[in-house]
Amino acid sequence: MKLGCVIMASGEGKRFGSNKMLADIYGESLIARTIDSVPRGFDVVVSTRWPEVVQICEDKHCPCVLHDGTLRSESVRAGLAWGADHGWKGCLFLPGDQPLVSSDSFKAMVRAFDERGRKHPVRLACNGEPSSPVLFPAQLFDALMLLEGKDGGGSILKGRVDVALVEARAYELWDVDTAKGQRRITEHIAACSYFDRVANCMNR
Repeated sequence: MKLGCVIMASGEGKRFGSNKMLADIYGESLIARTIDSVPRGFDVVVSTRWPEVVQICEDKHCPCVLHDGTLRSESVRAGLAWGADHGWKGCLFLPGDQPLVSSDSFKAMVRAFDERGRKHPVRLACNGEPSSPVLFPAQLFDALMLLEGKDGGGSILKGRVDVALVEARAYELWDVDTAKGQRRITEHIAACSYFDRVANCMNR
């Protein structure tokens, strides 16, 4: 089964004050961190309107689609259109400012998707509260391509009772809307890096 992953990286970053996709997160750009978070098995493409993001994607050998739209629906359509020729059976939409989703959570979403016959949406949640990313089945691709304006994929899930929720740790849902969010995620990664180094030294 081939699954796509569209990383949404077109936001203006108004609350952040600049293009947050380029924000430094413990020595790497935010978008680079998010790309690296997606485990093997997904057909990844970044959807953006920023040439600077395109350059980062090229450096990381990650496919990228550059569009000139300013609305969320346009970013969704651009990414999904890229996957139209790749035979995707499902597509996960991951916000570009959410770099802490764990490999375990990605895999748990795929398991839930498989268990439901690959016909129902799956989304990450914390304490039962739905969040992002969301994995959509191919049968909803047409509806996603018809989105307009500021609507994202979440708008077509309203009222559906077949959406499976996969529980994640709270920090996995953190995003970078503000400088405070940038600091929180950076400090989290720094702390994890420190404890990893300590563990490695103890195991030598």
